[in-house]
Amino acid sequence: MTDEPRRRYDRRTVLKAGGALGATAALPLAADTARAAGTVDDRLDLSASDALHEVIVVFADDESVARLSGDLDLREGIYEYRMLSMAYTALTSGQVRTVAGWDGVRRVRKAVELEYYDDDARGLVGVDAASDLGYDGSGVDVAVIDSGFSGPHPDFEGRIESNWQWVDDPLGSPDADWVDLGADADTDDLGHGTHVSGTIAGDGGASDGRYRGMAPGARLSVYSTNATQYLPYVVGAWDHVLARADDPDVDFDPDVVSNSYGVARDVRYNPDDPVNVATWEAYRRGMVVAFAAGNDGPAVDTLNRFAKAPHVLCVAATDDDREVTEFSSRGRTPDEDRETNYDRRTALGNLGRFHAAMTNEERTLDSGTWDGELGPSGTGSDYHAWEAPNGADVLALTLDLTPDGEQITVTVHEGSRDGTEVGKMGEEPVYQHYTLTTDVTGGETYWIELEPAANVAVTYEIDYEGFEQIRGEPEQFRPVGVYRPAVGTPGNSLVSTVGPTDPLDALEPDEEPYYTPMTGTSMATPVTAGVATLLIDAARMNGREWSPVDVINVLEATAEAVHGSYTPWNVGAGFVNAEAAVRRAERGEFADFDEVELTDTES
Repeated sequence: MTDEPRRRYDRRTVLKAGGALGATAALPLAADTARAAGTVDDRLDLSASDALHEVIVVFADDESVARLSGDLDLREGIYEYRMLSMAYTALTSGQVRTVAGWDGVRRVRKAVELEYYDDDARGLVGVDAASDLGYDGSGVDVAVIDSGFSGPHPDFEGRIESNWQWVDDPLGSPDADWVDLGADADTDDLGHGTHVSGTIAGDGGASDGRYRGMAPGARLSVYSTNATQYLPYVVGAWDHVLARADDPDVDFDPDVVSNSYGVARDVRYNPDDPVNVATWEAYRRGMVVAFAAGNDGPAVDTLNRFAKAPHVLCVAATDDDREVTEFSSRGRTPDEDRETNYDRRTALGNLGRFHAAMTNEERTLDSGTWDGELGPSGTGSDYHAWEAPNGADVLALTLDLTPDGEQITVTVHEGSRDGTEVGKMGEEPVYQHYTLTTDVTGGETYWIELEPAANVAVTYEIDYEGFEQIRGEPEQFRPVGVYRPAVGTPGNSLVSTVGPTDPLDALEPDEEPYYTPMTGTSMATPVTAGVATLLIDAARMNGREWSPVDVINVLEATAEAVHGSYTPWNVGAGFVNAEAAVRRAERGEFADFDEVELTDTES
């Protein structure tokens, strides 16, 4: 390692070139065959042995990155990426050949200046054409749950409806609340949330319109979750979004919620997860929820656990050639010997039944009413037979007597009229109980005996309900998850808004203090959220009724299978076509589930 000062590399070059590597992969090869197999970038001219080449080296693991500084005499220093198994450095032609032959080296890529394409993203997904139809998201409200917003920013004049920060009570109370600090406040300690906000609704004010977002007329409400207690703050943000949506006095009704966070988990979708419960409630209130697929590709079974919900848009990331990036997380493949579901209709139906049952942590299987006259005492009992449905484990009875204040005894017998007593009410003198809940077994027959207890005739009515108590994930409601992305949109080195002092912009000063490129499905998600905003704008302006599933279905039904490398588990239905989707929304021709065709698994 040389003692020369480290070279100041342009950060945008680093990020752009690094992100562009997402779709490349190669096995370790000998140096002589590396170029042919794609390990070495063809744009590197290695004819002069001492020529110096700025490159990004992609490794199979983090540990291998250290070989560059440990095994080579580097003339210009090195920059090792924090989250990616990559390093940016300058290598001679001979060093390029040496590195290409190392085990664990996947790619040696020339570091070149590329065209940043937030402005291109609009064209790639058809937003420019959709905007020409007269739609820009005006009249649509979007919530962003992320790292916050860096205000003031010239790209959002008058359209940051609120800028929320979670604050503790300064007097020491454990209570805390969300406080709207206003559009001019800086609640973003990173720049990530500001970047997402710009992709959705920035108007490009500081770039002469070049870096406009997808829906530059939309209003935003941004939540900062920059806290160490990550999940509680996210759930708190969702709780606040839902509370505001239910408040008729709040002039902000979120139609879309963008979420570029999560955790990759190779597990079945859990509808009881706090965030999943929150997003279901948002869906029920008419909100379109978008989630990032995750950045743990290209391995399968790496989807964000929140993105597996059938009621959300799971967004994969593509590059500027519309290829799915290597980092974009994948779903499950059809050949796996476990739950692998791509059918949104099936999962959504099951999930709806699940949540309906979970309202009271139970699922009603049978209900009805028995009535009759009884008494006075000594005249015999009335009996009603009830066959417990399969799966039932609880019987609940509610009694009503006329005249009021009289008393009878109600006994539940298993198997026969004189079978084992499994429950009883009304046996205490003077005081009459009116409800009884007892355990039962599905498939068994129970006899409900009503016995007079006073020398007065009474009229009775008894409501019964047999239900199954549900705890955890009930196996009978399967599948409830969708193990694939919905669609793909650009997410590779996307230029969008940041604050001039945000860490993600300040790593390297440049001539554009209000913008910077970022890479990830975090960046693809607001593209899709912005397109959804345009769909809602088009529907609303033309008096069309819509629902969240309408928006999801039409985005999937109009998506395009651009490349043969597309599969259901890497990009779902394909690459978003905003113009086609918006045209259908303005006509009110939203798609049905049957119109959705996933990309070809045989290609």
